[in-house]
Amino acid sequence: MYRPLFMYHPDAIYVMDMAGRLIYANPATERISGYTLEELQTMDMRKLYPEGERAKSLSGRTAMGEAKQRDFKVKIVRKDGALLTLAITYLAIEQGGKRVGIYGIAKDITEEELQKRKLNEQEKLYRSLFEYNPAGILSFDLKGRCLSVNPNLEAMTGYANEELREQPYSLLFAPESAERLNQRFRRTLQGSSGNFEARLLAKDEQKIDVNITTLPIIVDGEVLGVYMLALDITEWKRQIERGQELTDQYTAILNAVSEGIFEINREGQSVFINQSGARLLGYTVEEFRDVYNHDLIHHSRSDGSPYPIEDCPIHKSMREGVARAVSGEVFWRKDGTSLLVDYRVNPLFENGEPAGAVIVFKDVTSEDEIARQKSETQRGFSERAEFLNLMSHEIRTPLNGVLGMAELVQESGLNEEQQLYVDTLLRSGRALQGIADRLLDFNAAESGTVVFEHEPFDARYLLKEVADSFSVQAEASGVELTTRIGEPFPAELVGDAGKLRRILIGLVGNAVKFTSRGSIRVAAECMVRPRTGEGELVRCVLKVEVRDTGIGIPADKLELLFQPFSQIHSALDRSYEGTGLGLAICKRWIEGMGGTIWVESREGHGSVFSFTLPMLCEE
Repeated sequence: MYRPLFMYHPDAIYVMDMAGRLIYANPATERISGYTLEELQTMDMRKLYPEGERAKSLSGRTAMGEAKQRDFKVKIVRKDGALLTLAITYLAIEQGGKRVGIYGIAKDITEEELQKRKLNEQEKLYRSLFEYNPAGILSFDLKGRCLSVNPNLEAMTGYANEELREQPYSLLFAPESAERLNQRFRRTLQGSSGNFEARLLAKDEQKIDVNITTLPIIVDGEVLGVYMLALDITEWKRQIERGQELTDQYTAILNAVSEGIFEINREGQSVFINQSGARLLGYTVEEFRDVYNHDLIHHSRSDGSPYPIEDCPIHKSMREGVARAVSGEVFWRKDGTSLLVDYRVNPLFENGEPAGAVIVFKDVTSEDEIARQKSETQRGFSERAEFLNLMSHEIRTPLNGVLGMAELVQESGLNEEQQLYVDTLLRSGRALQGIADRLLDFNAAESGTVVFEHEPFDARYLLKEVADSFSVQAEASGVELTTRIGEPFPAELVGDAGKLRRILIGLVGNAVKFTSRGSIRVAAECMVRPRTGEGELVRCVLKVEVRDTGIGIPADKLELLFQPFSQIHSALDRSYEGTGLGLAICKRWIEGMGGTIWVESREGHGSVFSFTLPMLCEE
C-alpha cells in the first residue's frame, strides 16, 4: 500500500547496499538526476558529484556508525550539467540485527539555497550599509522608541547602542529641534520621507548640527517604524558662517572706501556695487543690482551722443580680458546729471574665459574744479609777481635819483640842522630801497627764478666780515658779539657766497635788533664727507648757528616764523621796523640750495637759529 507513495513522491527515494550500489529508485530520482534507473545502476556514482562533494557523500554513509539516521547537504551534477543542491537523509536498513543497506531520501533545495544566499547577501549589504555608513543611523518603532543605532551614531553622541535602546528620540535631540522633529516623525509614519536640519544632543550635552533624512521602515506594505540618517554638518556650518563673516568684512571694506566699486557679469548685468558707488550715482544698492550696466550709467557720451556698447571700454576689457584705465569719461546719475569720472576695469575669469569685470571709479568733478582754480591761482600769482617786479623797478628808479641827490647835498657844506634832515632822508630812502630789494628777492624765490652761484669763496672771512659789520651796533647796545669757527675748516668753499652773506646779514641783524643785553654768538663748522669720485673737490656740509640772549619767540608763534609778512612781535616789529619777509627769503634760499633751517627759542630767554648748506670743498 506504500507503493503509490513511493512512486509519486516528489523527492528522490532510493535504496543502496552498503557498498553504495543503487538497488532501486523512484521516478523522482530519474527526474532530479536526469539519468534513467538503468544508467544510475550501471554508472560510477562518483560522477554525480563535483570535486569536493564526493567525500561528503561517502562520509554520509560511512559516518553513520551506530546511528540509524544522518542528514546532510550535498551538490550533484545533473546529466545536463546543471548543478543542484540536495538535502539528503540516510536511514539504515537492518535485517536480523545486521545493517544491510541504506534508504536515501533526496530533496532538491537548489532554489531554496539560491534564495537563502540572496537573502544573506542582501542582509550583509544592508548590515554593511548600516554598520559602515558615514552618517549616523537610528531606527525607531511606531512610538518613537529607539530600536538600534549604528557605530557612527555612537561615536557622534557618545551613547552606546544598549544605552539608547527603548529610549524616546527626544533624548537624542536638543529642545530647539523638538517641534520640527515631531512634525517630521508624524509625516514619516504616514509613508513620507523628508529632510531637515536639527541638533543632536550628545551624552556630554554638546550640541551637534546635523542634517536629518527620515525614511519609513516598510515591511509587506506596512509602516513599522522610522529610519533617521544623521549627517554631521557642524564643520560645514562653521565654514559657511566663516565665509559669511569674510563676506561681511569684505563688504564693509568695500563700503568704507571713497571710490565707487561695482561688478558686472559676462552679460553686462550689475552683480554688486558698494555704498560709495551707489551714493555717487544716486541709486540704492538694490536698484543697481541685476540691471544692464551700460544702459543704466554709460549709455551716452559727455556731449549727449549715444555711446555704443561695442565702443565702451568696460565691455571691451571684459570681452578681451585686458585691464584698462580710463580718464575723463562720464557716468550718468539716476537724476539724469553726468558725473565726470576716472575708472579702471579689471576683467574676471572663469576656467580661463572672461566671466565679468570689476570697475573702480572716482568722481573727478571736484578735482577738475580744483585744477581750474589752481590754474587761476597760478595765473594770479604770475600777475602778482609781474606787478611786484614792475613796481619795485618803478620805485627803485626815482628812489636812486633821490638818494643820489641827497648824497650830493650832504657834501655841500650844510649846517647841523640841515645835515640832520639830509641824514634822515638818506636813512629813510635806503630803508625803502631795502624793502624794494627784499620784495624782488621774495618774488624771485616764490616764482622759482632765483639763480644760485657756484663759485669758490673764503667762508671764514665772510663769516667774520658779517659779524664785524654789526659789532659797532651791538657794542652800542651793550651786547657782546663773538664768532667761533670749528676746526678743521676748509680754506675755500664752493657755493653762492652772495646768498650766504645775505642770509647771515638777516640772521645776525635780527639777533642784534632783538637783543638789548647779554651776548650774540655766530658759530660755524664744516663736516666733510668721504670722497666718492676722482674729482678734486669733495662734498661737505656747512652748519651755521646764530645764538642770542634776546627777547625770544612765543612757542605758539614759532610755526609762523618763516611765513612771509608774518609779525611775531607786532608791537616790537613796528618799533624796530621790518617787512616780515627776511626769514621767509632766508628759508627759500637755504632750501633752494638743498639745505635746512630751524629755530629753537624760549620767550624771554633768547633764540638759536641754525641752518645747514651742502657745499663743495677741497679735501
